[in-house]
Amino acid sequence: MKKNISIKHSYNAGDLIVLMAGLKALYKKFNKKIIIYQVIDFPAFYYNGAVSPVTDNEGQQVCMNMDMFLRLKPLIEYQDYIESFEVFAGQEIDFNIDLTRDSRMIPMPAGLIHHYAFSIFPEMSCDLSKAWIEVPNNDNETINKKVIINRTQRYTNAYINYYFLSHLQEDLIFLGTKNEYELFLNTYNLSIPLMVSDDFLELASEMKNTRGGLYNQSFLWHLADAMKLNRILELCVQFPNTFPTGANGYAFYHQSSLEYFTNKLFKNDL
Repeated sequence: MKKNISIKHSYNAGDLIVLMAGLKALYKKFNKKIIIYQVIDFPAFYYNGAVSPVTDNEGQQVCMNMDMFLRLKPLIEYQDYIESFEVFAGQEIDFNIDLTRDSRMIPMPAGLIHHYAFSIFPEMSCDLSKAWIEVPNNDNETINKKVIINRTQRYTNAYINYYFLSHLQEDLIFLGTKNEYELFLNTYNLSIPLMVSDDFLELASEMKNTRGGLYNQSFLWHLADAMKLNRILELCVQFPNTFPTGANGYAFYHQSSLEYFTNKLFKNDL
């Protein structure tokens, strides 16, 4: 009898964080830890004009490159239901997660992305209101009680602006790439620090210690949602394929909702 359950995953970090809920369900059902085999440099296409910082050595957009894999590995392997996170090199697998992107069966990008796996692999169905990512505490005084801003260049809402944050700058910290950081500051004439970490386990531990965050549809949004942190989601009008699951999460299409929820977040009553 096999000791572990193995899966193949070709997609990006956010998709993997979403999938982890189902992998935890497999562990609980079969009492076997999960080995994740990740495909590196699988070509990525989001929509025409989409910008992603994850590229291969030729500069082509990919779902996960080796740098992203190595930064993600400590976080994934910290979970008690994961045996290991490895690079896929033709190993035998039990679940091929690539089937969840078969457009003949899955009406991408419609629906809640969390349920893509459930609809193909019912053994993974689970209660998404419960946290499925755990991380150690990291009481970093630099970010303690800060509010995170994370806004990538993909899946943004063109009807939203963040100028209203100008009077809150001393309580904000940006989380993202240097390009995303500079673009956000220049667009909204803000001056806030950038959070820097060595890997995603350290980053997630620091996120846990903040007051909460404002995110668009991104890997970091999925991470905050998986940990059930205080979180507010900017929904992309064209591709709204994720929503808050469980407590402490809110989403918005309209500027007034963004400002309402942000006010609640700063009052710590989300």
